[in-house]
Amino acid sequence: MNNKNITIVIDGQAGSCGKGKICGYLAKKDYFAISTNNWSSNAGHTYVSDNGKKIIVSHIPMAMLRKNCKLVLNAGGIITPEILFEEIRKYKDIIGERKIYINPRAMIILEKHREEEKRIIKSGSTYKGCGAAQAEKIIRKPGIILAKDYINNIPSDLKNNIEIIDTAKMINECNDPILIEGAQGQDLDINYGLDYPNVTSRMCSASQLIADSGCSPFKVKDIYMIIRPYPIRISNKTNIGEDIYSGDYAESKEITWEEIKKRCGCDIDLKEYTTVTKKVRRVFEMNWERLKYNVMINRPTQIVLNFAQYIDWKAYKCKDYNLLPQKVIEFVNKIERETNTPVTLIGTGECESDIIDLRKMKLNN
Repeated sequence: MNNKNITIVIDGQAGSCGKGKICGYLAKKDYFAISTNNWSSNAGHTYVSDNGKKIIVSHIPMAMLRKNCKLVLNAGGIITPEILFEEIRKYKDIIGERKIYINPRAMIILEKHREEEKRIIKSGSTYKGCGAAQAEKIIRKPGIILAKDYINNIPSDLKNNIEIIDTAKMINECNDPILIEGAQGQDLDINYGLDYPNVTSRMCSASQLIADSGCSPFKVKDIYMIIRPYPIRISNKTNIGEDIYSGDYAESKEITWEEIKKRCGCDIDLKEYTTVTKKVRRVFEMNWERLKYNVMINRPTQIVLNFAQYIDWKAYKCKDYNLLPQKVIEFVNKIERETNTPVTLIGTGECESDIIDLRKMKLNN
């Protein structure tokens, strides 16, 4: 019998919905024996503690915040070694003596992959080499380097922190709760995302996440889909000094951060910057038809609304559902009507405790 022990966290829009915050929160609140991902270095995941300390990762699962949770980079991972090594060293105080388990077939990114993307890609990109490396893996180009081929290049001070093993076997043999942490967002999916070619280099759906982990969909218990009231897209200004159109957001109107600031009644600067390229994000009106489409593809069991304070700034850092402004409650109700899916977590600020957890109330009814 299949044990339904896997929880998946995905982004229901075009990224930057706060997956790092939610994965960290779930890891600290709920028990997970293993956390795995298929990340590449074109995305960053951020968690902010209540004392203001930021944890930013591109490879290590954010569930490292739970002591003793095993950390796994599965076969879908596309790894920039120097970034992974830097993360292990930087967060040694959190990781401790734990190993980072890496699947032998995870792909390794080299400098040539970054240079190739700069030469070829003329749509929105972080130019981290992820798509070029993945393309070589797909066509089975002679001479490519997988994780199993890179083991002798691991720095001596990190050899005890990294182990190359069959992660699918490890995950499938675990009967305890497992977390799969997604990256980017459904609207960036290469097959079902927004306007091609202004998408990422692969699929971002829950089905892809479970496939990359080497598990059956019959093992999935929960799918959390994270959204924000105003979806974003990356800047048209790239990190290599070129202006390249990065795509629209279906039929949604592009607005300004000043407009959001005016609507929610905020008196501070609301501009957001991407984790990887540090460019100002473009922002759009909510697109309900697009949200329903993404729910159709992923069939989440729960929806997470982050950045609720952008609806009404009186919600900023609110921790009690009964104290939320009416505008936010009405927005939550509309999400549930449009998607027929309960909103169980509401993020009201950047820090770890800026979350309203409605899971006991919503899922027991």
